[in-house]
Amino acid sequence: MIDTLVDDIRRIVREETTPDGLLAALVGRLTPLAEDRSWIAKDLYATDENQGFGITVLHEEPEDGFLLETVCWAPGRGVAPHDHQTWGVVMGLDGEEINVDWHRRDDGAVPGRADLEKAGETAVTGGVVKTFSPNDIHSIRNDSDRPSLSLHLYGRSLAKTDRSEFNPLAGTVAPCPKRVRRGE
Repeated sequence: MIDTLVDDIRRIVREETTPDGLLAALVGRLTPLAEDRSWIAKDLYATDENQGFGITVLHEEPEDGFLLETVCWAPGRGVAPHDHQTWGVVMGLDGEEINVDWHRRDDGAVPGRADLEKAGETAVTGGVVKTFSPNDIHSIRNDSDRPSLSLHLYGRSLAKTDRSEFNPLAGTVAPCPKRVRRGE
């Protein structure tokens, strides 16, 4: 199933010429994976206690191509506001995670400083999809008492991308820490 999905993603990335067309085609291809859960193995629910979530790489294209992975969020855990510096599609598979969108009010002219305000929240549950542009900023949290599993597709490897992490209370921005990933 994953091999066929990867082939389809390659085709879509190659054929779609606009960002909106690309994201729409990818969403259409990923959505059935939330309905047929037979491909979801128990080991995808593994989390790293220090991070508060576990990342399992399902496929990473060579030469800085797209990245397909699952993320399992431990109960009560999450991640600070961050960007991806590439397009992204996140789809809920099991449980619920809260995606918080942030709007940057400053122009980024002062190094290390950022003025963010909350712009909205989406409860990502089974089959719910969120798409991201390269400069979008969001945070994630799992408010429930059970793990939350989601599928993530990005235009390039996040482990090889210089991204930013934000602290809205302190008004700061810093390089996003590299995350522990299984299957790399």
